[in-house]
Amino acid sequence: MKISTVNDIEGIRGELFHMILFSMAWAMMGEYIIDFTDFAMGVILTLICVVFLALYSIRLYDLEGELEELGRISFYSDQGEKRRDRSYALILLFEGIAVLVSWSILLKYGHDNWVIPAFALIAGLHFIPLARLIRQTSYYYLGVWISLLAVVCYWLFMSGRIDDRLANTVIAYGCAAGSVLDGIAIIFRARRQLQS
Repeated sequence: MKISTVNDIEGIRGELFHMILFSMAWAMMGEYIIDFTDFAMGVILTLICVVFLALYSIRLYDLEGELEELGRISFYSDQGEKRRDRSYALILLFEGIAVLVSWSILLKYGHDNWVIPAFALIAGLHFIPLARLIRQTSYYYLGVWISLLAVVCYWLFMSGRIDDRLANTVIAYGCAAGSVLDGIAIIFRARRQLQS
């Protein structure tokens, strides 16, 4: 795919924003789990990476302006794009409902230590249909990574090999790292498309 319209740029910026929010949220969960005993180093490292992603996103505004000057503005070119946007919103809606329901059930039955693995599994699984929908191959890898991380860490603490606090910390930071790396992959892909 070649970047040729303002919509293309907005799509890339939207995906970067998604990775920025996702990585910051998971890093904060990781810090909360370990009671900031690392002096928030995980959040600081994530913040440095997020700033890099945000600065690139800002650079895309300049490119968007250039494309607007060339008259390369494209709104919905067909019903397929509208349908894709609607499907995207539905995936995020179902993810939110799954998180709310799982959180409520787990807390009601006294399994608060299962909340992080459940959230991570839901988050990982939501990337798989998104990957297909928006043709973002790296989302398949991110979804599989997060889902496997959630399942393996859950299994490790349920089998007594590690405690739940360590498992939840590994899950949170693993999710943050995966999303930062995916954001970097999005940038490299955008640069390659801009050069073609």
